[in-house]
Amino acid sequence: MNEARFAEKLTPYLQELAQRSKAVEKMYVFNSKYENIPADIERDLLNEKNTSAVFGVVKKYEGQVLVLLSYTCAANCRYCERQDRVGVGLDSIGRLTEKQIDTVVDSIKKDPTIYEVIASGGDPLTHPKGLKYLFDRLSLIDHVKVLRIHTRFPLQFPNKVNLELMEHLVKAKDTIYLSLHIDHPDELQPECIELIKKFRAAGFILLSQSVFLKGVNDDVIILKTMFLRLFELGVRPYYIYHCQEIPTTKRFVMSLADEIFIMTKLRNELSGLAFPQHVIDIPDASGKVIVPSNHWNTDTSIVKDFTGQKINTNNWAKNESI
Repeated sequence: MNEARFAEKLTPYLQELAQRSKAVEKMYVFNSKYENIPADIERDLLNEKNTSAVFGVVKKYEGQVLVLLSYTCAANCRYCERQDRVGVGLDSIGRLTEKQIDTVVDSIKKDPTIYEVIASGGDPLTHPKGLKYLFDRLSLIDHVKVLRIHTRFPLQFPNKVNLELMEHLVKAKDTIYLSLHIDHPDELQPECIELIKKFRAAGFILLSQSVFLKGVNDDVIILKTMFLRLFELGVRPYYIYHCQEIPTTKRFVMSLADEIFIMTKLRNELSGLAFPQHVIDIPDASGKVIVPSNHWNTDTSIVKDFTGQKINTNNWAKNESI
């Protein structure tokens, strides 16, 4: 049964942390002022459903596929861009069966151009049996050289992370990346830091992904603190995204100018290894496009996607191209 709206969902760990951190509270606690909006399960913000020839597979870029193993997360971020699938009662549909994973793997096996597979969702760590089965099968495909796991689970439910599973997964290929979604330094609690150290010791190459969030991390000092701490822990800040605007996320969306101002300051103050790429995953288009800093004199009102389509950034809420 579909949810009437994007559901509130927090782990016991986050419930306690939200009482101590306003940032965590804003990221996870339902706000009736902004969110009494019906779920829209037909939305395809990032053009993923149109690029899925096989259920669970998104292939938007040459040489790479995304496998959506599950529509479930340990907790629901209020700024989630996949509110058409996650947190709207479609968990049983989105949880890939072994038979469906076999179909996914067969499609990858037939395409020798694919060298990288990314396990995502939802959160792939909410489907441990499926993730293990996927990686076991991918380990036998020679042309797949790199595997990635994109997850927020260790920051949401650190005491439930299955370290035995993680130690098994890291052996699937010589190169396994683990990308942790983190948006505020308050999330780097001692339990999470200990997990990060264990992931690193197990052999994962660690990355982080973040989202610019108004009222949460729209501050040079907050982001500098977070990126430096991650850098110190051996986690390479990879991407920081412009927040995708849908009806329930508008309060989090920053102006591009404000984001660029912050990133320019950070570029002046951070080591290159502690500085992520500032990107926009362009709605209804193709590609994560890098946003230029104020070190360049550029017009950011028009952006071209990977196919050359021109998008007016002032019209994104209207989904207009030119």
